[in-house]
Amino acid sequence: MMPRRRRRLASRIRNYVRNLLAFLFSNIGLIVLVVGYTVAGAFMFQAIEGASEIERVNNMTLERNNTAQYLWQNVTLALNLFNETALKYRLNIELSKYQSKIVTAVRNGWDGGRSSRQWSFSSAFLYSLTVITSIGYGHLSPRTSWGKVMTIFYALLGMPLFLLYVTNVGQLLARWFKCLYALVCLCRGCPGFGRRRVVRLRTQLETSEAESIECPEGWRHRVSESDVTPDYRIPPYAIYHQRRLDIRRLPHPLDPRYPHDRGWSEPAYRVESVASDFSYVTFDAQTITVPISVCVAVMVGYIMFGSMIFGLWEKWDQLDGAYFCFISLSSIGFGDFVPGERVYTPRIETSFIVCSLYLMLGIALGAMCFNLMQEQVIHYFAGLKRALKRICRCKR
Repeated sequence: MMPRRRRRLASRIRNYVRNLLAFLFSNIGLIVLVVGYTVAGAFMFQAIEGASEIERVNNMTLERNNTAQYLWQNVTLALNLFNETALKYRLNIELSKYQSKIVTAVRNGWDGGRSSRQWSFSSAFLYSLTVITSIGYGHLSPRTSWGKVMTIFYALLGMPLFLLYVTNVGQLLARWFKCLYALVCLCRGCPGFGRRRVVRLRTQLETSEAESIECPEGWRHRVSESDVTPDYRIPPYAIYHQRRLDIRRLPHPLDPRYPHDRGWSEPAYRVESVASDFSYVTFDAQTITVPISVCVAVMVGYIMFGSMIFGLWEKWDQLDGAYFCFISLSSIGFGDFVPGERVYTPRIETSFIVCSLYLMLGIALGAMCFNLMQEQVIHYFAGLKRALKRICRCKR
């Protein structure tokens, strides 16, 4: 009984692990996984670099007090105050030593006491996010040996995870956007609906015509759904022949009266009826293509929206805000413009959440636009290929 129970327990554990992995690598699971990984990195870097930062601040405070006390005891009291030359000489020597220590401390991450803590949770979270997104502003970097080592391993695991997130979420957003575009811009009430549908059906019928050349005699009166693209559904047989009364046949040599002595199959027809003839046309997300101009407009609008938000928070003008958003979303990350005290605060505020969501959603939105533009380019080349085939077709 014990081995059987153990096998049952092992099979349950395997099923749980399999279900957990399936959820984690789904679209929602990837979003949760990326956010959780970034939060874990924020806590890790805050624990590693935060203690070192506090130690540096305490050391610089002690060094400043020691320098002030040394100047009072060994310069002010020891030298003649009326000897201005000797007094300036000794003060310059001691202040130069103190300035060199300050420069070393600034290189190690000390900000001169202008902010309370540089490695707060907000700053550590955005640092982790810029690491896995490969933005890397550079204004905040690890100073300890452990921080540098953990940054390497954190990036090695986080960057492929974020690329997987960008790919899956970008494809999901692309499918949603194509459906939204079809509902808004390809609806029956929009102007030019009939003209667009006629163009689409003409392309489908021409493709079916090209595939019907040299078909056997027995196939001439058969109509199959495989002869057309997925977004055109063949109506029932009776309805199809009833609708043929309202359509005009193609001209010679595909006229039905033309004898089938050269291997031509049942001719295709060009539709010129009203919009009611398209009641059986259905949309398929796989066959809808979004124009490149629409994708560019979406990205420009998203960048302008971010420029307005960061302009209000950081007091930037529209050009600087748009420049920062473009540099961030394109993962260039020069670091000349970075969010300030409103985002990098010890407390978690709305500005910090909005900045993080803006970066994560913006990169996925960029991937969506690239996918849509790639499909549109492929669609253009496919149409060009069909046109070249019709032009170069051998006519006997």
